[in-house]
Amino acid sequence: MRITVIGTGYVGLVSCAIFADLGHQVIGLDIDREKINKLKKGQVTIYEPGLETLFQKHLNSGNLTFTTSYKQAIKDAKVVFICVGTPPKKDGSYDSKYVYAAAKSIAKNLKNYAVIVIKSTVPPSTTVKVKEIFKTHAKAKYDIASTPEFLREGSAVNDALHPSRIVLGVESKKAEQVLRLIHKKLKAEVLVTTPQSAQLIKYASNAMLATKISFINSMAIICDQVNADIKDVSLGLGLDPRIGQSFLEAGLGYGGSCFPKDTWALIAYAASLGYDFNFLKQVDQVNHDQIDYFISKIKKAYPSLKGITLTVLGLTFKPNTDDLRESRSIVLINKLLKLGVKINVYDPIIKSKPKDILTNVKFFDSAYLSLINSDGLVLATKWQEFKDINLKKAKRAMRNPVIFDARNFFNPTTIKKQGFTYYGIGRS
Repeated sequence: MRITVIGTGYVGLVSCAIFADLGHQVIGLDIDREKINKLKKGQVTIYEPGLETLFQKHLNSGNLTFTTSYKQAIKDAKVVFICVGTPPKKDGSYDSKYVYAAAKSIAKNLKNYAVIVIKSTVPPSTTVKVKEIFKTHAKAKYDIASTPEFLREGSAVNDALHPSRIVLGVESKKAEQVLRLIHKKLKAEVLVTTPQSAQLIKYASNAMLATKISFINSMAIICDQVNADIKDVSLGLGLDPRIGQSFLEAGLGYGGSCFPKDTWALIAYAASLGYDFNFLKQVDQVNHDQIDYFISKIKKAYPSLKGITLTVLGLTFKPNTDDLRESRSIVLINKLLKLGVKINVYDPIIKSKPKDILTNVKFFDSAYLSLINSDGLVLATKWQEFKDINLKKAKRAMRNPVIFDARNFFNPTTIKKQGFTYYGIGRS
């Protein structure tokens, strides 16, 4: 089946590779000519484990091509996925202008029946506007649908090939049949619902996971007060099958391109309906405050932060990705800089200072170099490389052997045996 993917960002590029791997003819479109030129040359523009292998395989086979031309991309397409960005506005709501612009261009170039699928995360009202755009501009027949993605950065390829569920938001049997067909090789439960319900499923999923993270961070603060261990509390809590083990790790809070943005958007969307989603506001506030709580631990070791040097290991919002969007590490660094702390940085993927995000920090090519004359190691991202760090070598490099573990990544007993002072979150 011929499939077109509009937008070659994170979701779009992964979708291109996965649908090509499922045996479809896929053409990816983006209005960014520089990006498309790189993709045509085989240069994957994001870091995601396993993606480059699939990308090269299907680029070479001819199952995967790229273009900047809507006319070329839409021609003979049976399914068109809209995977463009939906950045947040100041009030937290989504800016859907790129979705609407893509819809208009698709409608104008549509010559034959196709299922138009909104895969971008959007509020339910978006479907109504997209249908109005097609009614005005499309001459061919079409169906509008929604299939939200549930990919985790760092494991997106595996998640896409082995999904937990497939949600098809459709308004006709024909659209359902087409979408079932293109997902046929994937072994997962299929839920068929309306586009509006499908879009709310995505909202609700991310808001619930954000809630679990804020809850366990709140419990970690209590653990610090009563000499309990949040690791044990999380394990005991997660053994309840009604709750489960996932997303019960205390740390700096949630970041990335989905949880913060989707939480803000759901709060704003609820407000547009006249409902004050106060519960979710508190989830967001707990996440906001977690950075300050962690800094209070650094202040216990160094009551006067001005002039000390801290090494921050990890910039990306999670391991196995190059995504810096809403990274808690960057929020932490910027707050420490304002307090007069000198910052050294090392990240396995991010090798140079991100423009307009960080200033006045020193980047290093290795963790050990970044630790020379440092007053403390701040573990901010759980890269496996940091788990395997040689503690004796790290201690020799540092001015003061102190570890601030913002992700509870290390074993406190092991760290202390090596002569370090250890600060975790909710660790007894």
